[in-house]
Amino acid sequence: MITVIASVLSLSAVATVHQSWRSRTLALFVVGLLLWLISGVVFSFAQGWEFGVLITLCLPGILVWPFVLANQIVLPKPKNSPEPRALDFSRANVLQNGATYTVVLFAFFIIALFITLGISALTPFSTAGKVGIGIILLPVLWGLFVYHYLATSSKIKILAAYSVIAGLCLPILVLFPL
Repeated sequence: MITVIASVLSLSAVATVHQSWRSRTLALFVVGLLLWLISGVVFSFAQGWEFGVLITLCLPGILVWPFVLANQIVLPKPKNSPEPRALDFSRANVLQNGATYTVVLFAFFIIALFITLGISALTPFSTAGKVGIGIILLPVLWGLFVYHYLATSSKIKILAAYSVIAGLCLPILVLFPL
């Protein structure tokens, strides 16, 4: 029964935040956030804090879909749609895309791995805590490095800078093993 009450509170929080968006009212937004926090406390009380936090964070993402569907509109087809680009399989383009693939998939993974291990080695946690930090930090760093690499025009400088940072983490790994 307590889980049902928490679910209703979570649905009320999503509805209140939606209504605050529609009316552009800050007070309703704050009320929606408070309802969401209260539902988190109730979920934690009913299911334990591990599952309560998980449900509190995931449930609004599921409950928002009826509100999204209620507000969808279908736009008319554009009058002038651009032509798709032709596929280019020239040698230079294939080599450039292959190099980008290799850098993004392998080089930045290794760089992010060294930096993650270096940061994890410096934390004052037990081995399990260091592994937990590494599990969270590795994909975030990898994604940020790839995004930065693909967004800039000076790709060699970015790769070199991140390689130097990863190289600076090697002495940390030797001096402070996990």
